[in-house]
Amino acid sequence: MQSVLPKDPLIIYSEHWAEQGKRLFKEAEKLGLEGIMAKRAQSRYLSGARSKDWLKIKTGKRQEVVIVGFTAPRRSRPHFGALVLAVRDGNTWRYVGRVGTGFSHAMLEQLHGKLSPLRTASSPFPQRVKDEATTTWVKPKLVAEVKFTEWTSAGEMRHPAFLGLRQDKKPTDVVLETEQRRSK
Repeated sequence: MQSVLPKDPLIIYSEHWAEQGKRLFKEAEKLGLEGIMAKRAQSRYLSGARSKDWLKIKTGKRQEVVIVGFTAPRRSRPHFGALVLAVRDGNTWRYVGRVGTGFSHAMLEQLHGKLSPLRTASSPFPQRVKDEATTTWVKPKLVAEVKFTEWTSAGEMRHPAFLGLRQDKKPTDVVLETEQRRSK
């Protein structure tokens, strides 16, 4: 099986771990890998086709962030398109990206209700950021938690997903978290 894989240092072949998926996933997290592939034992691989018999299960990172704005909604989505996110960097705010997934319809409505009274005319950032023309800025009062796959070279989260609001954190305490590998 290993002989069909391309010679690429980013692809690591692993022997099968039958019925030990949770253990394998924990090992992938410890090693800082992107994730694992899981498959139904008797299924066949179909090139170019997606199937529930083969799943890519990604590991992820988490970060507390402060909501500093929201973008205009697109298509049929109500209330807003994405939340604009920041962390504290000294005495200023640092842009770390936007999150536009992970919301139920009820959460979209609830968040919009909390954000609307916090509207402000100016950006909290010292420099221009993406989509300023379609961003409504808000006072940095709400803390959220997001999961994501990795940091980009520009310092933004890749593939972020909203997990929920944090009531136990002050916005000024939210800084870029340093990743620590779990020990074996």
